Amino acid sequence: MLDPLTALSLASAIVQFLEFSIKIISQTQEIYQSASGTTQENVTIGQITQDVRDLSQNVTKNRNEQAQTYDIELMRLAESCEKEADALLLIVNGLKVPPGASHWTSFKKAIKGARQKGTVKRLDNSLNRLQKQVNSRILSLMSNQQSTLYSRLNEIVQQHANMQLHSQHQIEQLRSEIRWYVMRQTNESRHSQVLVQKLHALADEGKRVANEERILKSLKFDEWKRRFTNVKKAHPTTFEWMFEDSGPAFYPPTGFKNWLQSQNGIYWICGKAGSGKSTLMKFLSDHASIESHLAHWAGTAVKPIMIPWYFWSAGSPMQRSQEGLFRSLLYQIMRRFPWLIPKVCSKRWDDDSSYDQQSDPWSLDELSHAIDVLAQLNIPEARFCLLIDGLDEYDGLPNNIVRVLKGLAKSASFKLCVSSRPWNEFEDAFGEGRCDGSILLEKFTRHDIECFVKDILEKDEIFTAKEQQDRRYGLFVTDVIDRANGVFLWVELVVNRLLKGLGEGNRLDDLQKKLETMPPTLEEYFQKMIDKIDRADETESAQNLLITAHAVQPLSITAYHFLEQEGKRPGLAKRASVEPISQAQLLTLYKNVRDRLNFLCKDLIEIKEVAIDDFNTLEDSFSPDNFYTDYHVGFLHRTVKDFLMTKDMHQLLLRRATQDHTAGWNVYRSLCNASLATAKSLPLQKGIRQRLNVLFRLVDEFLFYAREVEVEQKYTDTELLDQLDQVISSFASADMAYHWTNARDPPRGTYFNEHNQNTFLGLAVQSHLNLYVEKKLEANPTLLRAKRGRPYLDYALRPNIKTPSSLPFLVEFINFDLVRTLLNRGADPNQKIPIYDNISVWGNFLLYINGIQSDSNTKDIWFQAAEVMIRKGADRKLKLVESMQKETHARGSKKTPRYKQIVSRATTIESDVLVELSASDILNDIFGANRAAELEAILPETRNWGFGSFLSGIRTHLPSLS
Repeated sequence: MLDPLTALSLASAIVQFLEFSIKIISQTQEIYQSASGTTQENVTIGQITQDVRDLSQNVTKNRNEQAQTYDIELMRLAESCEKEADALLLIVNGLKVPPGASHWTSFKKAIKGARQKGTVKRLDNSLNRLQKQVNSRILSLMSNQQSTLYSRLNEIVQQHANMQLHSQHQIEQLRSEIRWYVMRQTNESRHSQVLVQKLHALADEGKRVANEERILKSLKFDEWKRRFTNVKKAHPTTFEWMFEDSGPAFYPPTGFKNWLQSQNGIYWICGKAGSGKSTLMKFLSDHASIESHLAHWAGTAVKPIMIPWYFWSAGSPMQRSQEGLFRSLLYQIMRRFPWLIPKVCSKRWDDDSSYDQQSDPWSLDELSHAIDVLAQLNIPEARFCLLIDGLDEYDGLPNNIVRVLKGLAKSASFKLCVSSRPWNEFEDAFGEGRCDGSILLEKFTRHDIECFVKDILEKDEIFTAKEQQDRRYGLFVTDVIDRANGVFLWVELVVNRLLKGLGEGNRLDDLQKKLETMPPTLEEYFQKMIDKIDRADETESAQNLLITAHAVQPLSITAYHFLEQEGKRPGLAKRASVEPISQAQLLTLYKNVRDRLNFLCKDLIEIKEVAIDDFNTLEDSFSPDNFYTDYHVGFLHRTVKDFLMTKDMHQLLLRRATQDHTAGWNVYRSLCNASLATAKSLPLQKGIRQRLNVLFRLVDEFLFYAREVEVEQKYTDTELLDQLDQVISSFASADMAYHWTNARDPPRGTYFNEHNQNTFLGLAVQSHLNLYVEKKLEANPTLLRAKRGRPYLDYALRPNIKTPSSLPFLVEFINFDLVRTLLNRGADPNQKIPIYDNISVWGNFLLYINGIQSDSNTKDIWFQAAEVMIRKGADRKLKLVESMQKETHARGSKKTPRYKQIVSRATTIESDVLVELSASDILNDIFGANRAAELEAILPETRNWGFGSFLSGIRTHLPSLS
């Protein structure tokens, strides 16, 4: 659908045509002014005719481009202008001008004669009436709150403020000026010229700002700040030594302040697990003096800007990937300097696709290119210091992220402070002498740990009273600090357990014995916590730990509540009624679940309060109904999950989780049950539209767990999956006229729009639920042929789904087993798809794989899919037409609308060229001549496309036909 801003171009074309036409026949213009803005006296009738035609065609062009217009009245005015243009051309072409006379003077005399006959007078009246009507319409577009253009401009302005873009816009000023010129319309030519200029300027300004917002929105993702929020703040008085010229006692200075003030390159903060690296990075990003230190490096009149990023292995895939890093950096930088967007994202900037469609997903190659362009640009207003935490939590090869960071550090506009554990790859890259500064954190934090321990203990009234009575308690504190070995997390855990013992009446000797038995490392400490779990609680404890470890993202406490109930009453998730949980009920659940998990999992799990702001439009963001509190369960620290996922510990937990009466327990089946029960508790009585992100995150994670059950156990629970569809369908009936799966943003690209004809089975195909799909088709074969819109086979061959939860399997790969299942059930590769220009499923598959860069493994799956489809009769002689962009370079004058200057410049013109391709051409190009020959040699099976199974299905479900 076209952007309502295009109405401004049509309005401008109408104003231009009417002003010019009225001047032509009004006899007030002394010298002829052409449509291009030039003036002359010796104009010919042919030139006048051509100018009228050009302006009329400009109206027609803009009207045709708005076939899906938002403004019917403006379209009607455009049609009237086209009719009057024909009338004007008849008059002009019928005039008699004496040869040899001044053409313009003679033309005016001829017009005067025609006016006496009444023809011109009637046309003049009609044009003036149209001019008043278009002025009235423009005023309505600018002022009427019911106008789609008015709403669109407001949306752009409000989103600009909401996203906090650091750029100015003139939308309100231009809108006000247009209203002023329309209300004070005169017959002066200059007045109309300015109005046309303002209309063009408003359209250009609106598109510019909307483009900035569209691209930034495509870069932003929900979790980009979550890790920063979750990192604990530094304890008061700790880490200040980072900015001092001399380091803590007996240690050299860190050199960090000097690096901030005068050096480029990379500063490396290295430290063992739990030593406080993330807390230090958060401390640095929040420190009051860091901007002033960076100002020395940036120089005068240049603003230093700090950009943080925290890799997080326990978070979503986006939080531990290069894609997440790049999108976050681009978003944070270009939000501050939007003028960079057309330079860094030039192809996306020039994309003139429908405004109401989502942007294409960013590929890693595209993001890498954008980062490269950004690094090479001269940004005179700013220089950037990137704080990148947790390189060891990056989900990829360490050398890859090292290479990326070193590339960024070569730019004069960037410097980087990074942190990681002392892995060999990072030692080799940033170790002594191989970067511009570094510290080993645990060597510098003894004094900080001492402050931390003393502060906690001195706040405890029992300990303070004991210390005043017995000075040995002070020596005990020193002993605790000595044993910490620079690990903040260890000392926090130990001190909390000692204080608990003190509250239970332990004496100093008891505390000393406990300290001596405390494991010296985090891993040994975690092992001791596991060993201390009572035998009677081992099963439930292990299940909760495994569920927390295998959840895609931290689960709500409601999931743990339902898991506990499911353990007591198996099958409860299916039997439970749909009953939304209120905020008051959630608070009660929080207290109960917190106490239960603390008892079962000791110090290994923690619950955090999370503010949920789920809205899909700017208007939604102003509603208090869209903000609510939830409580998410996660591990105390990343090291806990690392420990639990080691081979031996994971196997121990599995043995405990499946012992005795729970032998059939499976972590992913439990997660499916919890997800269904959670779905039934969502506050969606008024419909789903205001909770789409929450809803689809839950649905997509549920389907991921269901997929894992299929893979691990070769089992699918059709009743559980069907219930999920039924529950959400009941919610969606309040505010949707079609199936709820169509509320998801459609992916961009050729032939992916669902046209509201998706189904839950279609979503299951896209989620690779092979066993579920097979069971549903076995039970009801007519489903295959009854599907409208995209056939199920097309979903399997061209998987492309947008999700708010970055899941491991939701990538563009083909599940060959699912393709084979559908074909064996009667799917026809030659089935034409009406909503996709009647291109067949086979044809769409060929065009799809022809436009994707892929590795050898992916091509092997494509080959298998092509092979089985050819065996099932896919048309190898199929001819296809593909649109490809061709670039041509030209230099010369560019004809622009009137009142805009004519420019001469070199241009790159992209035009669509239709190219005919055959199936054999594509197969040969993708797989090479030898493998393509193998496909050519395949003999298709002789079969009637599923008619037998189709008829059988009809007989099964309609017995009266047999």
